[in-house]
Amino acid sequence: MPFNFLGKFFKIFILIYILSTSLNSHDCLTMDIAKTIFNNESKQPIIVLDNTISLEEAYCGQEKLNYLINKKYNDKIGYKVGFTGKALQERFNIKSPASGVLYKHMFLKNNASINYDFAYRTFIEPDMLVIIKSSEIMNAKSSLDILANLKTIHPFIEMPALPFTKNTLVNGNMLVAANMLATKMVMGEGIKVESNEEFLSQLPNIKTIFKYKDGQVIQEAMSSNLMKNPINVLKWLINDFNEKGIKLKANDRISLGSVGKLYPLESGKSYLYTFKGFGQSSSVSLNTN
Repeated sequence: MPFNFLGKFFKIFILIYILSTSLNSHDCLTMDIAKTIFNNESKQPIIVLDNTISLEEAYCGQEKLNYLINKKYNDKIGYKVGFTGKALQERFNIKSPASGVLYKHMFLKNNASINYDFAYRTFIEPDMLVIIKSSEIMNAKSSLDILANLKTIHPFIEMPALPFTKNTLVNGNMLVAANMLATKMVMGEGIKVESNEEFLSQLPNIKTIFKYKDGQVIQEAMSSNLMKNPINVLKWLINDFNEKGIKLKANDRISLGSVGKLYPLESGKSYLYTFKGFGQSSSVSLNTN
């Protein structure tokens, strides 16, 4: 067989192999699955996901889910980063942070009231949120560059629904596919960010106090639980988004994740979550029916 023919045959074989592996590497959850999750609105257990899905499948499915959410509400307002603390990484068997999308219609006013059973298996989680000042943050080369492109940091409470039955073995990839369980949330007053070494050094030393308004403390935790310094969460997000071609922009709200644990949302409670740092304090509250 002539050498040129063999060479062409070999090239065709390699091309077919590359195409086939490329297709396999982009397996994705179907639009039907995304529609099922979207239409469910966290009201009932999700049965179309299981813990065998890959992280790539999960993100691909999340993209379809967010297409449906944005088509209905058209109010995308930012992103959330989850699994930034060891407690939730261990609980959901995932080794790295992951991201989801936030929407304005999910936000309640500070000190709002909500039914504790507004969705299936509701929880409450004390977090931290920052607001972006400029899209130049995507070009940040240092921690101070990141701070220079932030406006404020806020105490932030999420009320995620975990729409899986209690006997379902849930892992992090399933939560990624469900848009990181972004459901309802409330944001407190902000602390102005300053781009200097002193602010950077104090950022991991914010004392967070999560309690009932009657004074009973639920949790005390330091902001260093967020990857040793919350700035590291933003570094991870910027690197991840630059790889994916996603750009943060001015006024995007970014949830940096839980400073501690996830707790069941209780009926008839008033919650208060406070930041103490930078010589000042800032709080956010929520009431349940």
